[in-house]
Amino acid sequence: MMVSSINRRQFERLMLSDDVIAIDETGRELGKVSETSGGGMMISVHSQEVVNSLPIGKKLQVTVKEPQSKTSNTIDIIVRHHEGAKIGVEFVTGKSKA
Repeated sequence: MMVSSINRRQFERLMLSDDVIAIDETGRELGKVSETSGGGMMISVHSQEVVNSLPIGKKLQVTVKEPQSKTSNTIDIIVRHHEGAKIGVEFVTGKSKA
């Protein structure tokens, strides 16, 4: 018997609250981080202008902020896909080069 649906994800996705935001290195708010995993995150962007400024393959540094807890972390990412008004990014900070 062959299974037609295979979960290829290495990391489980975690849904986040509505108050987690991603900001680029210029201070521009990109949008809300809607989900994350051990390998990346999904950003629901504010406008088509933001989507257009983040082509697939673009590397940048973003700060993820959670205003209620006053927590923030800055990470290097690479844009991996677009899904309408959502941008899927991969974390590249701390990856070893083999």
